[in-house]
Amino acid sequence: MAKPSQSGFGAFGFDTYSGQPMIWSLSEPFGARNWWPCKDIPADKADSADIKVTVPSNLIVASNGNLRAETVNGSQKTFWWHESYPITTYLVSVAIHPYQIYSDYYRYGDNDSMEVRFYVYPDQYTVSQQPYRKVVRMIEIFAELYGEYPFIREKYGHAQFMGGANMEHQTLSSMRTYNEYVIAHELSHQWWGDFITCDDFYHIWLNEGFATYSEALYAEKVYGKQAYWDEVNSNKYFGGGTIYVQDLSDIFNYGRSYQKGSWVLHMLRQVVGDDNFFKILKAYYQESRLQYGTATTEDFQAICERISGIKLDRFFHEWIYEEYFPIYSYRWKNTPEGNAHKVKLEIQQLQKNHIFWMPIEVKIKTTDGEEIFVVWDSLATQSFEMTVSNAPTRIELDKNNWILKQVKEPLMNPTFTRGILLVNGVSWDTYGNEIRTAYENQAFWGNFPISFWDCFAKPSQGYIKTLPAPLGHGKVPSDILGQFSTIIWVGNDYSGDLTSWQETSILEYLKAGGNVLLLSRRGQNFVKDDLKEYLGINWAENAETQIKNCLPAYSGLQQMIITGEQSYNAVFSTSFSNSESVLLFKETLSFGTPRGLGVWRKPANGGTYRSTGGHFAFVSGRPYRYQSSQLKANVEFILSNLFGEKLTNVDEFASARPEKFELFQNHPNPFNPQTEITFTVPAKSPITLEIYDLLGRQVVTLLEQELPAGQHQLKWDATNFAAGIYFYQLQSGDFRQGRKMILLK
Repeated sequence: MAKPSQSGFGAFGFDTYSGQPMIWSLSEPFGARNWWPCKDIPADKADSADIKVTVPSNLIVASNGNLRAETVNGSQKTFWWHESYPITTYLVSVAIHPYQIYSDYYRYGDNDSMEVRFYVYPDQYTVSQQPYRKVVRMIEIFAELYGEYPFIREKYGHAQFMGGANMEHQTLSSMRTYNEYVIAHELSHQWWGDFITCDDFYHIWLNEGFATYSEALYAEKVYGKQAYWDEVNSNKYFGGGTIYVQDLSDIFNYGRSYQKGSWVLHMLRQVVGDDNFFKILKAYYQESRLQYGTATTEDFQAICERISGIKLDRFFHEWIYEEYFPIYSYRWKNTPEGNAHKVKLEIQQLQKNHIFWMPIEVKIKTTDGEEIFVVWDSLATQSFEMTVSNAPTRIELDKNNWILKQVKEPLMNPTFTRGILLVNGVSWDTYGNEIRTAYENQAFWGNFPISFWDCFAKPSQGYIKTLPAPLGHGKVPSDILGQFSTIIWVGNDYSGDLTSWQETSILEYLKAGGNVLLLSRRGQNFVKDDLKEYLGINWAENAETQIKNCLPAYSGLQQMIITGEQSYNAVFSTSFSNSESVLLFKETLSFGTPRGLGVWRKPANGGTYRSTGGHFAFVSGRPYRYQSSQLKANVEFILSNLFGEKLTNVDEFASARPEKFELFQNHPNPFNPQTEITFTVPAKSPITLEIYDLLGRQVVTLLEQELPAGQHQLKWDATNFAAGIYFYQLQSGDFRQGRKMILLK
C-alpha cells in the first residue's frame, strides 16, 4: 500500500506526540489528491463520504460525520465514519492518536440535542476543559445569527493534531490551539466554508473573510460592542493586492483573504444598515441553490442587493477586485445664515489607483454638542453642504471607523506651544522587559520634558515612573498633534501601532511646521509614498534586513551598540533625492557597501505655520535594541542641535517654562467618564481650577493651590455626574480662561 504524500499542496502527516503516533490530514487547498482519489476542486462536492481506517487497536480515528462502526480484528481496529451531507474534497479528514474523548451537548429543541465531541491528547484533558466549555454557546450564537448548525444530524467537535494550522474539517475541526477566537473562527466555517463553500479558491474570502468577521460578531454577542470594535480594528489591512485571488499560490494571504475580507462585511453592514445586514446573512444561509453547495462573490452580491434594494456593483468591485483603500483629505468653511450655520465640506480622495464610492459619516462638533450627517462620496473631489444649528468647531470623517481608509485631518491653526509629545508604538505585552527598560532609561527622549501618548492600552504592570500619564491612546488627533512642536514616535509595526501612525496626520503636521523623529524597525511601512518623497530616501535591499552595526555619519552623533537581534529593518541608499536631506547613521557590515540607517531633512522654508519647523528625522532599527545611553545621547543631540528644542532641568520644572498662562482643550472631548485638563503656568503662582454646569453653578473645585512654573495636567472623573455640557475655568490673579467640555453617557 502506498504511503500518502506530504508533498505539494496540503499534507498528510505521520508524527508522534508523547511517544505515541499522531497521524493527521490537512488537505486544503489541493492536498486531498495526495491521499485519496478525487476530483480535487471545491465545486465538485461528493454527496456523501465513507472513511474507513484500520489502525493498531490502541489508536482512535476521528473523522467526518457519524461513527457507523468500530470493529476489532485481533490487534487491529477498523473505524467506519460516514458523512451523510455533501462535502468538498479538502474537508475530508482523519486525525489518529490514543485520544481521551469527552462530550458536551448542543440543545436545539426541547427534546433534541447534538453531541459536541472532543478528541484531546490525554495530558491535555484538564487544560482543554475551560476553553472547550464555550463551544456550545458559540454554536448557539452562530445559529441565532446565521441559521441552524448545518450538520445537525451528525456532530460538531475538535480533534487535536499536529498539522500546520487549525482547520475547519467538516463536523470536526482539527485544532492546535485553545485560543477562544480561533475556536470561534473554525466553528463559523461550518456555515461559511463547509455548508456554503467558495466555488473556487479565487473567492476564498467567502470562507476566510466570513470566518474572521464571525470572530467580531461573537465578541459583540459575548463581550459587548467595544469588543466588536476591538476585533474589527485589529484586522485593518492597508497593503496592496486584491481580495479576489489573482495567483493560486497566494490563496491564504492573511491580509487580503482574512483581514480585508472581514472588513468587506463590516463595511457592508454600514452601507445596507444593521437590519438588512443580518437579514442578508440569513438569506445567504437559506438560499436553496447554495445550501451544501458553492458560491461566488457575485452570488453573495445578488442576495445583498435583493435584501437591501441597493445596487452594489461599485461596492463589490472596488473592495473585491480593486486594490488598496480610500485616502481622504478634507477642508471646510462655515457661513452663518440667520440663526443657523451652513458648512461647506470638500472631500478629496488622494489614492492613485481607484476612486471609491462609499457613504461617509461626517461628525460636526459645534459650540453646543455635535451633529452627524452621512454623505455619499464618489469623486476625486466632491463638495457637500450641511446646515447645523450652532457654530461648528471641528469636523471628523468616519470617526467610528466604518470604512477601511486613511484620513488626513487638517491641522487647524496649530500652535506648537506644548513642546515634545512622545508616542509609544511598541506592544507592552510582547516586548515588556525590553521596552520597559528602555523607558526606565529615558532612551527615547533623554532629559527633555515630554508629554506622552500610547498607541496601546495601559500595560497590566502599569506605566513606568519616568513617563507622565498618557494623554490618550491610538492615533493622535490633529487638534492634539498641532499643539506640540516635536513628535517622537517609537514605532515597531507589531500589534497595530502602524495603523495609529497611518491614521495620524504626520505629513500634514510636517508641512505645517511640526518636527518628527521616527525611531522604528520596518521603516518602509512607516515612510511610504509622500513621506518617502518628503524625506528624500531611496530604499535598498528589502524590509526584512538584519543590521549588524550602527555608525554615526554626522558630527556630534555617536555609535550605537546593538543589544539584541536587529531584524526586519529598512536600509536606504546613502545618496538622497532631496538636497535638504542629510545622512545621520550608516550600516557598514552587511551589504558590501554602506547603507543608510538614519536621515534628517530640514526644509529651507520650514512649514506654513512655523518657518523654523518641518524637520523629519528617521532612525532605522528596533529602538529598544540599541544601547540605551547611546541612543539617549543621540536623541538629545537631534532634538537640541537639529530640531532646536530647548533642554530644561526637569528636576526643577515639570516641563519647559512657558511664556504665559494657557488653558488647553480637555482630552478626550466628548468623554465618558474621565478626561484630562492641561494648562501652563509661566511662574510660581496660586492656581484655581473649577468646573461649572450649563447653568453656571460650580460643581467641583479640581485644584486650589500654588504651583511651580511649567505644564500641568489634571484628571476629572465624572462618574457621579450627569451627562451634559460643562465648563472648566483656570484662574490665577487677574488671569481667567475657560473652555467647554461634553460628558456623554
